[in-house]
Amino acid sequence: MNVLRTILSILLSLPSVSWAAEQEVIATLDLTDPAALQEATRVLEEEIKLAARPQTYVLIDLEAKAILIKSRGVELHRLQIERWSASHFSQLATAYHLLERPPINRRKINPIAGTDQDPISLADMPTTFTLRLSPPLTLLVISHTDGNLWQWAIQRGHAWWHRLTSWGITLWTGNRPPSSLSLHLTVSLDHARSLAWTVTEDMPFLIRRTTIP
Repeated sequence: MNVLRTILSILLSLPSVSWAAEQEVIATLDLTDPAALQEATRVLEEEIKLAARPQTYVLIDLEAKAILIKSRGVELHRLQIERWSASHFSQLATAYHLLERPPINRRKINPIAGTDQDPISLADMPTTFTLRLSPPLTLLVISHTDGNLWQWAIQRGHAWWHRLTSWGITLWTGNRPPSSLSLHLTVSLDHARSLAWTVTEDMPFLIRRTTIP
């Protein structure tokens, strides 16, 4: 119960968080699971630091299977996670910062069309991309293909290229490359584009781990 009291005091220390948001956090907790309570406490403590500043940050909630875009503790946008996997899962227990935005294939401006054309839009955002975070964490975002064979082939190509590179290093040097933290998220096509549109350099990221295998 000491942990639960800590969680409630943390929630109440965030004046900008609405009661609805607080109830949602409590509703996702398994009060009989000490590990879940400890994880929620850790995330809320980290979020206090982020919510104290006028900034936008990302909370990847693996328990709720959602990517939350937040500011001052208030949820601005929610992106559903369809599937996820992680390496070194137990080590995903700190705050991260994005090193750089994902690359964007910018459209060429037609000089004849005048000034009415948008130089970039949501449709131009990538649907499969990698985010590099600090401390070192690789976040791979893959969009659900919905039967798009070409998109599926591109995504599988990314995964196989990563494996081949690892195998090549092992064969060439005789040593396995150092393992690194990684998190793979599968989301819808629109949600992948929305995330790529939203993130900015140095944006904070938090990850709430699930206690369910």
